[in-house]
Amino acid sequence: MCELTNQQAYDYYHEVKESCAKDYWLKFLRDRANRGVEGAQDYVDKIEFCLAS
Repeated sequence: MCELTNQQAYDYYHEVKESCAKDYWLKFLRDRANRGVEGAQDYVDKIEFCLAS
């Protein structure tokens, strides 16, 4: 079981510069959201909203 919080994964997404690293953290949060982890979809939505802008 991963003890990383959704907020930490979101923060890591914004800290990294490489696109492959950003892809990793977005996938990490999407996978959590797909498993029904509470709050994960909110972070995915925040990232995707910024990407669409």
